[in-house]
Amino acid sequence: LGSGKVSVTNLDFDHYIDRASPNLFKYCASGKHIPQAILVMRKAGGNPLEYLKYTFTDLIVAVVSPSGSHDGEIASRETVELSFSTVKQEYVVQNQQGGSGGTITAGYD
Repeated sequence: LGSGKVSVTNLDFDHYIDRASPNLFKYCASGKHIPQAILVMRKAGGNPLEYLKYTFTDLIVAVVSPSGSHDGEIASRETVELSFSTVKQEYVVQNQQGGSGGTITAGYD
């Protein structure tokens, strides 16, 4: 194998169209750069654990693509694609009691 170059692509996610949708569309249409943004994922339950966090710098909303509902769902969805200069990923390992068992981090600059 020869030397290669790392390629970290845009991050895309799918979500129900909600109150964030107009702002996501506005940022996409304007091409405005966002200095920093954080995307957090939580487990469901009475004491939801934040198990995954992305911190982006110099972010733009590259794509907003409404797709309607899927598989009999009532609510419509959209796919959002984020382009960024740097990203830090933090994954929280869940312990047997359902709490935090430590964090694993990685990043790209």
